[in-house]
Amino acid sequence: MRMPDTQHPTLSGAARMLRSAYPGGMPDTAYFAVLALLYEHFSDRHLSELMAAVTGKAAALVLNDIYACASSKPAPSAIAAAWNLLVRHGLQAVCAED
Repeated sequence: MRMPDTQHPTLSGAARMLRSAYPGGMPDTAYFAVLALLYEHFSDRHLSELMAAVTGKAAALVLNDIYACASSKPAPSAIAAAWNLLVRHGLQAVCAED
């Protein structure tokens, strides 16, 4: 389910960034790293809405994944790889909006 562009500008900008970085869909291998990376920049509710819109998962399931990720972070190398990719697609601009 795609998030309508009428949503909060930060969320729609972040959704565009994620879709640009992962044009074929976000792989499972990147999912938790992206959650960990974006966790400090969005409220739990906004992050779950954003990731649900980008991945097609239910927001409630994403919220559970956020809590799991907060208590057991992915490997630093996975987070660094996600950071490097997302920076090339506008991460700093999206995070500056929050």
